Amino acid sequence: MRIRRLSGLVFLWLLMLLYASCTYGKSQNSETELIIAFSGEETGYLEPCGCEQTRTGGIAKRHSLFLSIQGENQTLFPVSLGDLTNHRKRQDEIKMETLLHALGDMRYTLHNLGEKDLEMGPEVLSYIFYSSPVRLLSSNVVLPDTPGIKIHPYVTGEVKVGDRTIRIGFLGILSPKLPGGTSSRVKIIPPSEAIAPIIKELRDADLLILLSHAEFEESKRLAGAFPEFQLVISGHNSDHPEVTNVGDTIVAASGNKGKNVGLFRYRISDGKGSLDMVELDDRYADSSQMQDLLDNYQQRLRDEDLLGKVDKFPYEEGSTYAGNVICGACHQEIFLHWETTPHAPAYETLIRVKHDYDPECVACHVTGLLNESGFTSLEETPGLKGVGCEGCHGPGSQHVDEAQKGLKTAAYGKLKPMDCETCHDIEHSSQFQYENYWQRIVHPKEKPKG
Repeated sequence: MRIRRLSGLVFLWLLMLLYASCTYGKSQNSETELIIAFSGEETGYLEPCGCEQTRTGGIAKRHSLFLSIQGENQTLFPVSLGDLTNHRKRQDEIKMETLLHALGDMRYTLHNLGEKDLEMGPEVLSYIFYSSPVRLLSSNVVLPDTPGIKIHPYVTGEVKVGDRTIRIGFLGILSPKLPGGTSSRVKIIPPSEAIAPIIKELRDADLLILLSHAEFEESKRLAGAFPEFQLVISGHNSDHPEVTNVGDTIVAASGNKGKNVGLFRYRISDGKGSLDMVELDDRYADSSQMQDLLDNYQQRLRDEDLLGKVDKFPYEEGSTYAGNVICGACHQEIFLHWETTPHAPAYETLIRVKHDYDPECVACHVTGLLNESGFTSLEETPGLKGVGCEGCHGPGSQHVDEAQKGLKTAAYGKLKPMDCETCHDIEHSSQFQYENYWQRIVHPKEKPKG
């Protein structure tokens, strides 16, 4: 009986030890963290191409990541590194608005000016940023006086932890070497000259961060020149994530198109930080809130009929498109085989996902969208939907004329493997291998006539 009582006491003691251990562990893990999340060089990348087998990046996956890391003891400060778009067309303006809306919904603190942003012009920036909660940052860019636009030379943030207030200072620069700063309307101060007085003004900040829209090597030089920065985030021309140290300063680039997000975790207890790079792959579901925004983007493209306003150019040899049916009149066996390949229903795949009014998608799913006689719409040019014969071989009107006149036709439409890469590029078809893909569409040999 005594042994049993002792065993019971030992068991109770073990339970108390286990509870104490769990409580201690919980206390240790509940330390308050400040997380600086950063992404950059969006260049209009709202979502991964639907043709890709491995879909990486996009605002919907990024939002899911942010939702997953916000906890009771975590404060998130997302920042953007510049270049929301890559061109200056109307579709790019709509992309910029959509991206900025998304950044606002994800509670981004600021957006550092990039050269592509500047190329949009002060008026467009003013219109798009006028009512946005996302602040424009640049410590060394001065724009002409434009109503409705304000560029902050620095941005500060505060995090309260018990009786302490942690003050963060963000500076941002644009390299004078980049072409966006060559406009006579834009003044770019040398980065070192602009940074020095601001650092003195923010000398009481607990954490200083520089957003450097520059080549990685230039960002490293700035880190060496200003060791006051704990983190320098480089945001130009970095295809892939990169991290290094310059003294005690972490220098990092998250890569382009927002496919990766950097997470700088700053510990309040010791003022130290660590960095993780997160690839936005299939581990992250698409946020329904961002998906609604993407659907709205597609609807705007449709409402403004941007597909009907595509810039079209004459084909270099003066030929025009004849259409799939005309090709099939002579090449019947090849035409019937083409109908069984993935090229034939390419346009229907866009209809299913409601991207059939997106010029950037449609260009590789129809025949000749960017040429004067090519696809315009399903109603006007139904014979050019899908990737037809002329989608690969080029406009065939001259070839058809010669055949109808009984003339000996000149060599027409010979292809090289690199011709396929016009659409099957690394962004939209990263698994493309010519030999394997060719076997899926290669036509049968025609029997000699007569």
